[in-house]
Amino acid sequence: MMHTTKTALLLVAVALSASCAVSSPQPDFGLEELWDNLNKTGQVILDGLANATKNGTAITGEFLDGVKNATAQYSHETVEFAHKIAQALHRAATEGIADFSSDLRSVIEQLRGAINQVRNVVKRKALKDALAALQTVNATVADLEAAVENLNDRLEEEKEKYAAEIQEKWSNWADAQLDRVDQETNGVGNQEAEEILDELVSRYSGYLQSCVEELQVRQGIYEQNVHRAIVKYHNATNNVSAQIELCLQSPLGILSCRSGINQALSGLKTAPAELLSLKLQGLRLLAVGLDAGGCVGQTLEEHELEKPSVERKLDEIIQDYLNQQNASDDDSSSEEDSTTEDVSDLQGSSSPDDDDSSSEEGSTTEDVSDLQGDDTTKSE
Repeated sequence: MMHTTKTALLLVAVALSASCAVSSPQPDFGLEELWDNLNKTGQVILDGLANATKNGTAITGEFLDGVKNATAQYSHETVEFAHKIAQALHRAATEGIADFSSDLRSVIEQLRGAINQVRNVVKRKALKDALAALQTVNATVADLEAAVENLNDRLEEEKEKYAAEIQEKWSNWADAQLDRVDQETNGVGNQEAEEILDELVSRYSGYLQSCVEELQVRQGIYEQNVHRAIVKYHNATNNVSAQIELCLQSPLGILSCRSGINQALSGLKTAPAELLSLKLQGLRLLAVGLDAGGCVGQTLEEHELEKPSVERKLDEIIQDYLNQQNASDDDSSSEEDSTTEDVSDLQGSSSPDDDDSSSEEGSTTEDVSDLQGDDTTKSE
């Protein structure tokens, strides 16, 4: 989460820089509410620290839990704000370009009509120079506008493509591992296996989200630079338009008219080269794409390297289950052997009774014989 918060705060810094560095005309960034909410969340942490340490009060575990929760809330909300800031930066750049392009076309159309009504050669020459300069700027603005829109659309497509491919690949592997545990443990180890697999997916999904946020930072910086340039040249174009209007409507001298227009055009002198450079920067950013700095590739590689470790943990779950089953089988065998021995003991204990019966039977026979002997003696 720390990495995520770091990149999010970079976007906050970019937005703050953008809000302080540009001048009118400027689309509303909508950042004031974001700053207020962000400050309120951060203040929860600061107030808690102040109260806990007041008068030497010990920082208890309960307080630390509170700080942890506030920090987690701060991190989560900072990431949310960063996403909104990225959207605001993109909106500022695209709307700024659209407004500038619209104003440029309007000035160009008005200037074309005005030139036909000017009879003075010097004044017509100054106005034609202004028209040529504005048309050149308009062409580069149109190219930049298309490049910025294409960049955003293509990057969004790339994010979705990466997400779909990674989701399918990771899900297939995780499902196969869970099926293996389910079959080997008869479902007993499923819950523990799911916790291990979910933790891995959640952690690496966070890493990939950081890659996306790094891209957002780069895109945000780029769009901030675009917005600054557009604002600068929009202001310069307004100055040219005002000077043209002044030249056409007021009784300025011919030389003053030409001088005023040329001075205003100096503000647009670097526009074609700078706007073209920004277009090329956007193309380079698009070429590098989501895997700038190898972030996604490194994350996927690390995920592959960690998979054997996770599989070993799942093997341990299976082995623990098998060991428990074997122990249970051994206990059952021991109980069966004990029952057999008890039956044998019972059978053995009945033998003395049989001996006693034999002895009694022998004694009775002897007594009968003695009686028969006595009878014989008496007869004699």
